[in-house]
Amino acid sequence: MSEGQALYGRPPAAARDEVLEELWTAHEAGTPLSISQLARSIHAGADEGWGGVVQELVEAGLVTVQDGVLSLTESGQSRARELVRRHRLAEVLFYQVLDLPMEVTEQHACTVEHVLTAEATDAVCSFLGHPPVCPHGRPIPPGECCTTLTRKVAPLISRLADLAPGERGTIVLVAPRHRDRLAQLTDLGLTPGAVVHLIQRQPSFVVEVDRTLLALEDDIAAGIYVRPASEW
Repeated sequence: MSEGQALYGRPPAAARDEVLEELWTAHEAGTPLSISQLARSIHAGADEGWGGVVQELVEAGLVTVQDGVLSLTESGQSRARELVRRHRLAEVLFYQVLDLPMEVTEQHACTVEHVLTAEATDAVCSFLGHPPVCPHGRPIPPGECCTTLTRKVAPLISRLADLAPGERGTIVLVAPRHRDRLAQLTDLGLTPGAVVHLIQRQPSFVVEVDRTLLALEDDIAAGIYVRPASEW
């Protein structure tokens, strides 16, 4: 495949990255991949096109082929590791925080993994509290922001529903399960930047916002994300 040729709608660089990511995932599962098996795992069609992508990766020193089995070189492992890290962090952000459907999450994660810088990736990881696994339960390779930690830290953001009575936090994200409630929450003052004080959890959530007491349903409290006061 020539440098300017796309494969099944993918830009050349994205196609190469996708092969590296598939090889990383296969290695995790202990499943060797041939070119034909690779094409089936990517669900992309005939294997001839992917053979061209593999050849480019071999020439770049990122992949080796021995007895028909593909393997990542040390350089390939380094590149694949970063791709997988970005993808799985994006899954946590889109699926677990923004509550997007998994199908939509995967689409966005596949885009984000190609464009996030190392600095932005570490910022997302820190924002999420250095999650160890993605929504599928697969490990997220740690970054420098994780390995420099001297102690285990709580996520930088938490759901309002996870706070204990008496705790305060600053709202950083409002993502109600029913989007039509967003305007209502905004009218109540539950907007990013507002400081909330959790008064009680039972029989319903009661919070204080700008000297006003509000009773919230459980699913509303679960869709409000705050930065706890302990993290300021």
